[in-house]
Amino acid sequence: MVKEVTFDKNTTSLDSLKKAAYRFIDQFSVEFLPNELSFLCVLRFNPDSSEESAKLTVENFRKEVLDQDLRASIKAETEPLRNLILAHAFSKTSLTKDE
Repeated sequence: MVKEVTFDKNTTSLDSLKKAAYRFIDQFSVEFLPNELSFLCVLRFNPDSSEESAKLTVENFRKEVLDQDLRASIKAETEPLRNLILAHAFSKTSLTKDE
């Protein structure tokens, strides 16, 4: 069974799609077909999958893509603060030499 799902390139990254697809690797394989405006994801389900379970999995895949995309946004937004915290933490150890 094959299902196709399209995501707009302006709102979703290929990296987020890959991370989300990996979460469902036991249920389907995926092929990413990018074009100018979108990513077409061709989902090939395991032979024992029913139509109903495939529909549910597609919806869960959509949710996971959103989750992964939001995680990437939060990571980018908080990177300067994380770097500051790490720099401060390592400055208090003997890992760096005082000059």
